[in-house]
Amino acid sequence: MRSIFEIISRVVRNPSTAKDDGSRQFIARCENFRLLLAANNKALEIMAEMSEEARLNSLFGMSHVRSQSLKVSANVRQMIERLCRMNPGKYDALKDVFNTIVMEMEKASDSRAEQCRGPLILTMDEICADSISETGSKMAMLGEIRSELGLKVPEGFSITASAFMFFMENSGLDDEINRLIQITDGNDLNELQTLEASIKHAIDLAAMPIELEDFIEGACAELLEGRHDLRLAIRSSALGEDSGEASFAGQFLSVLGVSPENITDSYRAVVASMYSATAMTYLLNQGLREDELVMCVGCLEMIESVAGGVIYTRDPIGKHKNALIISGVPGHPSSIVDGSALADTWVMDRADRTLRDVFIADKEWQCLSSSNGEINRVKMSENRRGVPSIPYSVIIELAEIALRIEKHFNCPQDIEWVKSSDGQIYILQCRPLSVAESQSNGDSIPKKDEHESLAILSNCIPASHGFACGEVVMVETDDDMFNFPDGAILLTHNAKPRLAALLPRAGALISEHGSATGHLANVAREFGIPAFIGITGAVEKLSGVGVVSVNTATGRIYRGFLSGQNYTRDNLTVLPQNNPVITALRNTLPFIVPLSLTDPDSSEFTPSNCASLHDITRFCHEKAVAEMFRENAMCAANAKRLKGERLLQYWLIDLGGGTSSSVDDKYVSLSDINSNAMKSLWIGMTQIPWDGPPPVQAAGLMSVISEAACNPALAPGMSNNMGDRNYFIVSRNYCNLQSRFGFHFCTVEGYAGDDPDENYAFFQFSGGGADKSRRMIRSWLIAGILEKQGFIVDVKEDSLFARIEGVAAEAVEQALAVAGYLLVHTRQIDMVMSDSNAYRNYQVKFAQDIEAVLSSYSIQSSEQGRSL
Repeated sequence: MRSIFEIISRVVRNPSTAKDDGSRQFIARCENFRLLLAANNKALEIMAEMSEEARLNSLFGMSHVRSQSLKVSANVRQMIERLCRMNPGKYDALKDVFNTIVMEMEKASDSRAEQCRGPLILTMDEICADSISETGSKMAMLGEIRSELGLKVPEGFSITASAFMFFMENSGLDDEINRLIQITDGNDLNELQTLEASIKHAIDLAAMPIELEDFIEGACAELLEGRHDLRLAIRSSALGEDSGEASFAGQFLSVLGVSPENITDSYRAVVASMYSATAMTYLLNQGLREDELVMCVGCLEMIESVAGGVIYTRDPIGKHKNALIISGVPGHPSSIVDGSALADTWVMDRADRTLRDVFIADKEWQCLSSSNGEINRVKMSENRRGVPSIPYSVIIELAEIALRIEKHFNCPQDIEWVKSSDGQIYILQCRPLSVAESQSNGDSIPKKDEHESLAILSNCIPASHGFACGEVVMVETDDDMFNFPDGAILLTHNAKPRLAALLPRAGALISEHGSATGHLANVAREFGIPAFIGITGAVEKLSGVGVVSVNTATGRIYRGFLSGQNYTRDNLTVLPQNNPVITALRNTLPFIVPLSLTDPDSSEFTPSNCASLHDITRFCHEKAVAEMFRENAMCAANAKRLKGERLLQYWLIDLGGGTSSSVDDKYVSLSDINSNAMKSLWIGMTQIPWDGPPPVQAAGLMSVISEAACNPALAPGMSNNMGDRNYFIVSRNYCNLQSRFGFHFCTVEGYAGDDPDENYAFFQFSGGGADKSRRMIRSWLIAGILEKQGFIVDVKEDSLFARIEGVAAEAVEQALAVAGYLLVHTRQIDMVMSDSNAYRNYQVKFAQDIEAVLSSYSIQSSEQGRSL
C-alpha cells in the first residue's frame, strides 16, 4: 500500500527533482506534513474508540486502558515533533504542555494510594476486621470472629500485603508482570494460558527477600511450639477477594498439607495463581483492575476433620424464603468447593430451626488427610454411602453459629466449616453472600409446563437462575476449553472452579457432580449464568443431543429450541457502570477527548490554552496546514490554484506527474490534471450539484445553535478559515485531500496504480454542527453506503474511518468517486438525522446519485481508455 510518504521518498531518490535546497526543503516539509497527518488520523481514531468504550461500558482490562492512553499520547507526541520540524523553535512550548497533560492523565487513572510499609507477618491473635488492608478479607474476617465472637478458627498467621509488595518490588517482578500483561489479549484463552505460565516461571525464579523468609520461619517456629508436627493450609486472601462486589470464589490457589520448610514455595504458587487464566478472565468480566491485585496469604493449621461443608445463611437464588442452607460431606470439605462430589444438603427455617428439605447424597468418595498432611480421595464403604455426614445436633449447632456470624457482619454469609475429630466446629472462611430476589412464589416449581413432553431431565435444583438455549458441548480437557464455542451449553462431570473462565461465553452450565454451595456455582450466580449442578445422569443423557433449552424456573432441560422464551442475556455483556476499569478510563478521558481550542483566528488559539490531547491535535493540525502553505514557504510556490470556468477555492501541489501545466504557472486547469486518483475524486465531488442545506426542523436548528453556543468558532458567520482553502496533494496515481466543509472535517486519500497490492482508498469523516446523537446517526448512514460499495468501515461515536485496499486501480478510482460524492453531499444533513423519514430519503437519494456518478465515471473512463 502506497501513501504520500512513499511518493515523497521516490522524489527524494530522484536527484532530478531535488537539485536545490529549496526543493529539498519542500520535500522534507511534505514528509513531516504527511507524518503529522498520519499521526493526527490515528490519534483521532483512538480518541473515538476510547469515547465509545466508555459510553458502551465495554469489556476490557486495565492494560487496554493503559495501551490506548499510551498510543494516543505517542501519536500526539509525533504530531508535536513533526510540527516543530516544520518550523524549528516556534512551537517548542507545546512539549511542556503535552508533558503536563500526560502527567495529569496518568495521575487520574492511577487509583493506588501511597501505602506505608506495614508488618510482613501478622499472627491470628493480631488480626481483626481492621487488618483487612494488610491481610485481605478472608483472614481479617477469621480474626474478627475469633476475637469478637469467640468462635474457633485454625491457628496461623498472615503473610501481608506489605510482604507481597516487598517481594514484588525487591525482585523486579512488578515491571516484568506488567509488561507481560500489556502484550496479552485478555479475551484470548490461549494467550491467557501463556501469560499464566510465563508469570509463574518468573515468580518461581525470583529471589525471596531474606528478611521475609526470616519472618516466615519465625512465625512457623512459634506455631510449632508444643506440637510434634505441623501441617498448614496456605490459602489466598487477596485484597478484594471475598468482598461483596466480587468473591473470586475458587479463582486463586490454596495449597493443603504444607510442611513448614515448603511454605515459601507454596507462597510463590499462591501468588502466581493471581495471574492464572481463570483468575484473569474473572477479573476482566468483573471490570476489575489487574494493576491493583495484591495477594495476602493465610497460613493456617490443618484441622483433622471428620466432616465439613458450606453454610449459606440465605438462599442465594431466592427459591427458599427465610431459610438457611447447610451442605456437608464426610472428611474434608474440599470436594464440595471444588465441585467433585455431591453433598448432603439441609434446608432449615431460620426462625424455628425446623428442616424444610433434606437431601442425603450417595457419597461414593470422601477426602481424608493422610499422615503427611496431603488430602486423598478414599472410596467409602457401601454401608456408609447413604449415611448423613453429620447428625441433627451438629446441624442445629452450625445454624446457630452461622446466624451469629450473619448478625455480627449484618449481611448474609457464605461460611466454610469443618468438624474436628474431637467434635469441635471450626470456621475456615466466611464472606458476604449475594442473594437474589425470590424467583418463584413458593418452594415448588410451576405446576403447568406446556413443554414438559420435551424434557430430557426434570426435577433439577438450580444453582443459578435463568433461561438459555444452545448446543450442548462437553468439556473435560484443556483442548475442550480452548475450542468451546460462544453461547454453547457447558456440560461437565465436575464443577471445577477453573471452568469459570468459560462462563462469560457459556449459555448455561450443567454439571453431573458438585453442589450449589461450591465455588463454580458462586461464580455462575455472579455472572448471571443459568446453572444446574449435581445432576445425576446429566452427562449420559445430554451428550450428543445437540440443541437444548435450560429453564431453571421449571427445573428442566428440554430438547431443542423452545418458542416464546426470552433469550436475551444482557447481564453477561454489560458490566457494572462504576467498575474500576471503566472508572479509570472515564477519569482519563477529560485529559484526552474534550475539544475547547476551536477557533484558529482567536488570540486564545495558543499552546498554553491546550487543555487536552485533542486540543493539541487540533492546534498541530491547524498550524501544520498554515506552515505547509504559508506564503514564504516552498510549498506555497508549489501550490497552484485550481481553475475551471472560474477560480476555485482549491489549491493543488504536484509531487510529480500529477499535472501537465508549467512549473511557473500560478493556476492549473482541470484539463491539465493527469492524476487519475484526483480526477475520480473530482468527478464524485462535482458530477451532481449539491442541493444546499436541508430544510431544518426547529429541533435540528436548536441543536446547531446549541453546539455553536458551546463552540463559538462554529457559529455561522464567524471567520475561522474553515472553508477558505482546501489542498489537493497529487501525483500521477495518487491524491490526498484534507478538507473542511463548514463544521465537517474530512480526509480522502487514494493510490491507483498497476499493482493491486499497493492500491487503496481511505476516507475519514468527523465533526458536524448538530448534537452528538444526530452526528452519530449520520455516520451510520454514511457507513451503510460505503459498506455497500466495498469499503471496510469502522464507526466510533460520530467519527467514521473507511478503507478499501488490494484491488485494481479502477476499483480505487470508483471508490474515490463515491468518497468525493459523500464529501460534498453529506454536509449539514446531521441537522435532520433525528427524522426517520429524512434518513430513509437520504439513503435512497444517495444510492441513486452514486449509481449515476459511477455510471458517469464509467462513460468517461471508457471514452478515454481509463485514463480519465
